[in-house]
Amino acid sequence: KNGIIIDPYKNKKYQNDIFLENGKIRKISDSIEIDDALIIDCSKKIITSGFVDIHAHFREPGQENKETLETGSLSAMAGGFTDVCIMPNTSPPIDNPESIRFILDKTISLPINIYPIGTITKGQLGKEISEISEMINSGAIAISDDGLPVENGNVLRYALEYTKMFDIPVINHAEDVCLRANGLMNEGYMSTILGLDGNPDIAESTMIFRDLSIAEYTGGRIHIPHVSSAKSVEIIKEFKNRGVNVTAEVTPHH
Repeated sequence: KNGIIIDPYKNKKYQNDIFLENGKIRKISDSIEIDDALIIDCSKKIITSGFVDIHAHFREPGQENKETLETGSLSAMAGGFTDVCIMPNTSPPIDNPESIRFILDKTISLPINIYPIGTITKGQLGKEISEISEMINSGAIAISDDGLPVENGNVLRYALEYTKMFDIPVINHAEDVCLRANGLMNEGYMSTILGLDGNPDIAESTMIFRDLSIAEYTGGRIHIPHVSSAKSVEIIKEFKNRGVNVTAEVTPHH
């Protein structure tokens, strides 16, 4: 009762009561009175559809000291997230169908939906394409070497061409590691004043330009993660206007 309902599908915001029965919404109305029903007062609270996180790290297998599939799921649920895509840079990386099935089998009983992403290359080494079709058939919803860019443009081309058969996105970590060097902050006036090595925004934007050029050439589907610079946004906009099948994301701190 008394909750503010935000409906993203109808683009509406209003205050109403909601009647739930056996996990299903049965009625939405100004005032609902049901005998013997449990009443939850949602005054000053928002009721909306579950959030989706398309870029999360649950760190299992191999780094359970940081996070597990269970703790990550409980944190997601507490924050209103019902669907989470998890990245493959675990230890070992999720680069084969067995690892995909391990994730899905272990998350059956967890309270949210988890969608595993497989690696682009075996071992995230950037050299040899992973068993992409087998991973997809096992339940992977995208491929990425997240944390490590695919530096070899030809390998990225093969990945984009191959995934066209399955209509899933390739997510390449958008960073030229040579330009990045060991930067500690954005390269500019403040980094000079502070005497800290800078990381120029072109370390991101030039890699994005390369990736989108390859995507345009192959007709593949590409997703750009954690965009952090204005130059990158302009490049993505340009390629979108040219009809390239590209989506992008930002992180809260960017």
